[in-house]
Amino acid sequence: MICSEAPGKIILFGEHFVVKNKPAIVTAVNLYARTIIKEYNGFKVESKQMGFTIDLNKPVPREYSHFIEIFKLISVKTSISKGFYAIIDSNIPVASGMGSSAATAVSLTHALLSYYGFKPEYSLVNEIAYRAEEIVHGKPSGVDNTVSTYGGLLFYRKNSFERISIKWPDEIVILVVDTGIKRNTGEVVRKVLELYDKYVDIYSGIYSVYEKLVFEAYKYLVHGDFHRLGELMNINQSLLESLNISNSVLENIVYAMREKGALGSKISGAGQGGIVIGLFKTSDLKNDLIHEFNSKGFKTYIVKPINTGVKNC
Repeated sequence: MICSEAPGKIILFGEHFVVKNKPAIVTAVNLYARTIIKEYNGFKVESKQMGFTIDLNKPVPREYSHFIEIFKLISVKTSISKGFYAIIDSNIPVASGMGSSAATAVSLTHALLSYYGFKPEYSLVNEIAYRAEEIVHGKPSGVDNTVSTYGGLLFYRKNSFERISIKWPDEIVILVVDTGIKRNTGEVVRKVLELYDKYVDIYSGIYSVYEKLVFEAYKYLVHGDFHRLGELMNINQSLLESLNISNSVLENIVYAMREKGALGSKISGAGQGGIVIGLFKTSDLKNDLIHEFNSKGFKTYIVKPINTGVKNC
C-alpha cells in the first residue's frame, strides 16, 4: 500500500493581481488531501467524501477527466505494470479557494509515481499536477499546485517562486471561515479583467499600489512584524473590494473578525464566496466568535502555515 498527502493553501496576498503578473504571498497549511493506493486488477479512483468512483478504463465524466490526464502523463514516465485502486480523502474545503483540486492532483501524482517505482521528484509532481489543473481551471496561475508540492511560505510570481524562510510563531494563527458560497472562479476572474480593460487607467494604478503592498508584506513577514502584516491585510481587502469581488456576506465576516481582535482580515481566493481569513494572536481568538460563525452555517478552521509539501503518509 502507498500513501501520499499534500497540503492545502491560503493566499495571504495576491488574489487576481497575479493574473497581471504581480507577486503573491501564499502558504501551505495543515489541511490535507490524502491518496491511498492499493494493487487492483483494474484502474479505479474513488473518493467517498467527494462522492465519486470512476473506472479509468471506461468513459469518464468531464469533471473527473484530470485524473485521466494524470494517469496518461505518468504512463509516459514509467511502465504501467499493474493496476491500482486509488482512494482519495481530504479535509480541505472543496471549491473554497484553498487549493483542494490541486492538493488532490499532487497527492495522487506523488502516490502513483511511488506506486510504480518512480522517484516522485517535486519538479515532476508539480509539472503533472499543473497539467491536471489546466483541465480543471483552464489557465491556472500554477500557485496552488506549486505550494501544495513544495510547501512553506512562498513569494510567488508566475513560473517562479522564492521560499520565505521564517519560523511562524506559535502564538499566531489563521482563522478560516468557509461561507459555503460556490462560485465559478473563471467567471469571477473574467469579470475582473473586463473591469480592468474598461477602466485601465484607474485599475493599473490599483494594481501598482498592490505591488508596493506585497513587497511591504514580504518585509514584515521576514521581520516577524505581524501587527503591520495585519494592517496590510486590511488594506489588501480594500483593494479587493475595488475589484468588485466582495459582497455583504464576506464583508460581515471580515469586519466581525476585526471587531473581535483580528490583526487583519480579508477575502482569500477568487471572492464572491469561498473563504475569509483572519490573522489572530491565539490569546485574542475567542470561542464566541467561532460559535457565532458556526451558528450562521459557516465552517471554521484554525490553521497554521507549514513548511512541508507533499510527502508519504
